[in-house]
Amino acid sequence: MPEPTTTVLVVEDEDSFVEALTIGLAREGFRVQVARDGAQALTLFDAVLPDLVLLDVMLPKVSGIDVCREIRAKSKVPIIMVTAKGSEIDTVVGLEVGADDYVSKPYRLRELVARMRAVLRRSPGDVSPAAAGGDAEAL
Repeated sequence: MPEPTTTVLVVEDEDSFVEALTIGLAREGFRVQVARDGAQALTLFDAVLPDLVLLDVMLPKVSGIDVCREIRAKSKVPIIMVTAKGSEIDTVVGLEVGADDYVSKPYRLRELVARMRAVLRRSPGDVSPAAAGGDAEAL
């Protein structure tokens, strides 16, 4: 498998989701960085400059809504909110503060990865094999 070239910042405080995302996304060819709270997410975002952010809403220290707002103020990086808050108003607020997509927990990893790749295809910049869906020969 080629070296991962698309970096995903996973912002999640629940261990089970962190573990599943880290393993699953690595298998799909993504490089994964993890932040466990909103403050760490903002610091790590500036240090890593990820290609995509998977962002929980309910986080310690700084909420996911505030993290999204701060990232969006300085970057057009794709942001997908992945959260247990699944009401219509929660989705609308997430999208209005700058998220590109909103996925409610529980979710299926294959669908999440497909959404990630779709958002990455629409974002400016080079598209890595992981973002494009892997090796074209596998299609």
